[in-house]
Amino acid sequence: MSQFVNDVNDCVAEALEGLALGSFGNLVLVRDRNVILLNPVKNRNRSRVAIVCGGGSGHEPAHSSFVNHEMLSAAICGDVFASPSVGAIVDGIRTLVTNGEQSPNGVLLIIKNYTGDKINFGMASEILSSEGILVKKLIVADDVSLPEIRDRRGVAGTVLVYKIAGAFASQQHSRNFDAQQQLDEVYEVADKVNKNIHSMGCALSSCHRPDGSVIFTLPEGEMEIGVGIHGERGVLRTAVKSSDEIVTILIDKILAAKQQHITDNSCNKRMVLLTNNLGSVSGLEMGIVHRKAISYLEEKGYEVSRAYCGTYMTCLDMRGISLTLLTVVDDTFLDLLDLGGTDICRTNWKPDNDYSPTCSSIYIDAPRSPDRDIDADNSKIHDTVDQEFMSIIEKICRAGVDTRGILNSLDGECGDGDAGDTLATACSAILDNLQYFSVNDVNLAFRRIARRLTNAVGGTSGPLYAVFFIRAATAFSSHVNSNDWKNSTNWIDAIYKGISGIEELGGCARGDRTLLDGLYPVFDALKSQSPEGTIRKECLVQAAKDGAENTRKLEARAGRARYVEGKGVGNVDPGAFAVYMLLKALV
Repeated sequence: MSQFVNDVNDCVAEALEGLALGSFGNLVLVRDRNVILLNPVKNRNRSRVAIVCGGGSGHEPAHSSFVNHEMLSAAICGDVFASPSVGAIVDGIRTLVTNGEQSPNGVLLIIKNYTGDKINFGMASEILSSEGILVKKLIVADDVSLPEIRDRRGVAGTVLVYKIAGAFASQQHSRNFDAQQQLDEVYEVADKVNKNIHSMGCALSSCHRPDGSVIFTLPEGEMEIGVGIHGERGVLRTAVKSSDEIVTILIDKILAAKQQHITDNSCNKRMVLLTNNLGSVSGLEMGIVHRKAISYLEEKGYEVSRAYCGTYMTCLDMRGISLTLLTVVDDTFLDLLDLGGTDICRTNWKPDNDYSPTCSSIYIDAPRSPDRDIDADNSKIHDTVDQEFMSIIEKICRAGVDTRGILNSLDGECGDGDAGDTLATACSAILDNLQYFSVNDVNLAFRRIARRLTNAVGGTSGPLYAVFFIRAATAFSSHVNSNDWKNSTNWIDAIYKGISGIEELGGCARGDRTLLDGLYPVFDALKSQSPEGTIRKECLVQAAKDGAENTRKLEARAGRARYVEGKGVGNVDPGAFAVYMLLKALV
């Protein structure tokens, strides 16, 4: 299928350039990043709290076209259906909060419930928080197609979350609260919307990628109920039904999901309806769908307080629709939805009196990291290297490279077979410039390792490794002497903080059959040793080995293995086994 594209590799950047050019200086792009934001030079009605959303592209107009003074301060865009990189997120938010006299004091990140988005935005927030930027995260999971609540995807309801949060934030600029209080207030409003919003979609066809290929095919006369916004198949395939029948099915399922939430608002009959075009449904058809959605809700005794019909969050050109219902548990929801006009978004801008296309650039440069000692050219840094510490790092990293084949084999049993490759890449990245990470300031060494892992290791593992070291670094002061890294009390604190970071970022816990089931036994063994004595490494190695072996009995509740038949039972988890192999190198 032919597409209106030039080069598939440039389509996201070129689409964002079109938006920026058409804003007449109101929107700018971060150079070399797919980030679009309000021009910091124009500070009219700037909120003290920035609302930032993003994720993979292909959902236009979400999220890039919703950057305006009543909604988003910035949209951070990945490639089509792919999460943006940690670096793009960090650079985008740094640019947002450090340019202009009235830059926001806090940032609310609204993240759709997808693994890549949660991990990459989560890792970025760790880095930004370590730089002193106030950041809070809100995960939207409004798709009721999936039975497990924690698996629910963030879909079109996300637009209503940031519309209401953005409108509320835009009214906060004149208030005298401190930055944290303002951010907390905006978060509370967004969270209240998030807890009362539910969506479901269906499709008559798949979508076409920018290269013209399709993700799945549907036989003539069949449709998918419960599709995602990344071209995912639905949860049910059925014969094509009439528009009224489809609407009835979707609304019944959404209302049933609302009833499962036992809250004081379960009997609330006031709703906001969002009828969303997933890509290529005609306006005529959308009107037919919208008509039935309103009338059916009223037949069931609900009051439709606001009803929006249009294209808000797409799946490229999928022939499909989704319905979203927001329970009006707070009258301010409606006032905030109305702020800026009766439509949800404002995508058309007009030139200011002083606008000149020859004097206005659509690009802005991201500021440099305040951690100059981390990001500077390694050859220009002259640190005191701790040879003993370097020897330990080298042994561990070489073990990580050597265990590539074993881990890939274990991962092939219940994952995608690349656990060894990922760990080897991480270890090689550290070995490439070992002296840079072997300084006697452990706090600095660990922050450098975290930044290197963030830049060098892809997928979900890189950010998880990195967050461990970012959190662990805080257990060591920034001015430590050469013996502090041998202190068991510091290591107990470091491992605990690192584990906590993995739990928060990865959404996993002890017993979920992950690397945590190798780390927790090491933590326990270390706590049982005398803080004054020498660390007994062989005890830590045995604890890691026992923890890895114990994963044979565990059913995966996190990672790819939870989608595999048997959920990995009977096999050793590769992440937990990696902990054992790395520590084994020390004895």
